[in-house]
Amino acid sequence: MIHLDSLALAAMAAALSAGCSGSDAAPQLTTRSALPTLASLPDENPDPGALEVSMRAETATKQYPGADPTEVWAYAGTVPGPLLEAKVGTELTVHFSNALPEATTIHWHGVRLPAAMDGTMLMQDAIQPGQGFEYSFTLKDAGLFWFHPHVRSDVQVEKGLHGAILVRGKDEPTVDHETVLVLDDVRVNPDGTFPEFLDDASKMMGREGNVLLVNGASGPEIPMQSGALERLRFVNVANGRFFNLRLEGHTLRVIGTDGGLVEQPWDTDTLLIAPGERYDVVLIPIGEPGASITLWNDPYSRGHGTTAAAPEALAAVRLADSVAPTVRSLPSAFPAVEKLPAPPGDVPVVLGEKFDDKGEVVFTINGQAYPNVPVVQTAKGSVRTLAVKNDSDMDHPFHLHGFFFQRQSDTGTLKNKDTIIVKAHESMALTARFDEPGKWVYHCHILEHAEGGMIGELDVQ
Repeated sequence: MIHLDSLALAAMAAALSAGCSGSDAAPQLTTRSALPTLASLPDENPDPGALEVSMRAETATKQYPGADPTEVWAYAGTVPGPLLEAKVGTELTVHFSNALPEATTIHWHGVRLPAAMDGTMLMQDAIQPGQGFEYSFTLKDAGLFWFHPHVRSDVQVEKGLHGAILVRGKDEPTVDHETVLVLDDVRVNPDGTFPEFLDDASKMMGREGNVLLVNGASGPEIPMQSGALERLRFVNVANGRFFNLRLEGHTLRVIGTDGGLVEQPWDTDTLLIAPGERYDVVLIPIGEPGASITLWNDPYSRGHGTTAAAPEALAAVRLADSVAPTVRSLPSAFPAVEKLPAPPGDVPVVLGEKFDDKGEVVFTINGQAYPNVPVVQTAKGSVRTLAVKNDSDMDHPFHLHGFFFQRQSDTGTLKNKDTIIVKAHESMALTARFDEPGKWVYHCHILEHAEGGMIGELDVQ
């Protein structure tokens, strides 16, 4: 590992301090708009066991606060893109067409599928402008997943290419209301353009925006009902921002994560969600009918001295004018999650950072930047443990394509994950069953880090 020298660290710290506070900080909310409903696509297949849609990536226009209208890149003309809803076992077919000015793909984040459908350049040629591709696979697992490009992802996702997939299983809890919340931010200039070049803070930490978004809106009102059992499904699609959520005066009960429901839910006053992660929570709001409750994004230091200057108001919960007519209770248990065997970590994954001879920051795995990271070979059906060590001075959300993993140190809250925060100088053992052949990638889901070299490859045969 090559560590940053003192002069480079001092310069970077100054840039980070300027880039993560002051004028770039999201303003406190003064006006509220209704929470946008995520778009849907018509199902072209009458078979109840199939969902077949057509979706195009195209340019569109979006209005962000404090800026002129912005040209964005959008799935089916909306940012966020459409919400695809289905049941476990559904055969999903997406007739995708590319009307963008550059090549793209779709990666189905967290979905267990054939490698040829995963949307990476290891298994699929990029879809050129004017061309199309048919994605087709079975939805094996219940949970909230999402989709985005895996070509220049730091640019294409920032411009607006992301959407969500909600897959329902047989053990879903009965609730009064359910809401999918897509968390994002963008950095947009007053003239409506996206900055063409990254500053030093963004190169090091990942791009953080000056506009916070929920379902594409700044400061929306989330409708709830006092006394009702409310279910919130969160996904963080931002390039680099960690959302540290706190609902004023309330505790959230976590009932699920990336890979679906957990056996033993737990309660928390704050919920930290890294880029790529999903969380499934329930709560029973308390308050007078018509009251407004602030959803805060609290400060979180993820390394190199970065901490937001103050809590930021992300959205508001607006309570209905009536109270739920009967008493509700929070779910306390769900069916057991299958525990994987726990072999010792024999796949080293060391996350690092360094400067190259031009003074540019480079992100590494096992001391090398992609594509020079050695490929990990493993047999189909094998259960192996990734010994992930963060040798850098910042947190990295580690994401594995195509498979769920389990952290061996988890007890009582066993859960399947595909993205997990590995804190600065932390180590963890992540075990996965590699039951699908093909070439897969794992990487940091701070998109600037992945594009900057922090990607590795797994070859399952």
